[in-house]
Amino acid sequence: FYATPARLKFLKTPRTETQNVRDTLEHLAMAYPDIHFRLVSDDRTLLDLPTSPLLGSDEKRLERLRQIMGKEFAENALLINAERDVLALGGYAGLPTLNRGSNQHQYFFVNGRPVRDKLIIGAVRGAYMDFLAHGRHPMLCLFLNVPPDLVDVNVHPAKAEVRFQDSALVRGLIVGG
Repeated sequence: FYATPARLKFLKTPRTETQNVRDTLEHLAMAYPDIHFRLVSDDRTLLDLPTSPLLGSDEKRLERLRQIMGKEFAENALLINAERDVLALGGYAGLPTLNRGSNQHQYFFVNGRPVRDKLIIGAVRGAYMDFLAHGRHPMLCLFLNVPPDLVDVNVHPAKAEVRFQDSALVRGLIVGG
């Protein structure tokens, strides 16, 4: 950003910026388990996520989530496959016994794009409400496929939030799944 000092001024420390790049690559790697991702910085490999060509698609996704979220998640996660009308929900959700004090280990994707959406977070909270103590959060990684004409991705400048045409249908699918 040397040519645009206004942007340069907003850069954080090199360590923080490297962690932001790592987080972005991890999100991409979750969405695309068929691609090998590697992050090298200052001649050090910070992230190496190879693909597993001999596994089926669900097993590849679980292996990729194990690489990122840990062995404990992979051993305590259930496959989610649910459909309702034209919506499809897939991914893995941790058992209620595998929970954390923050929702940092909750990953949501809409049509392959990572999002942080209040509707989805609320639906997950509702689905686990009877199984988790107050202040505890499940570990999960969910992939929602929605026809493009039923979702608005232009709600947030960074495209981190979305709006659904039928939010009740989306909520019902997540809670049911």
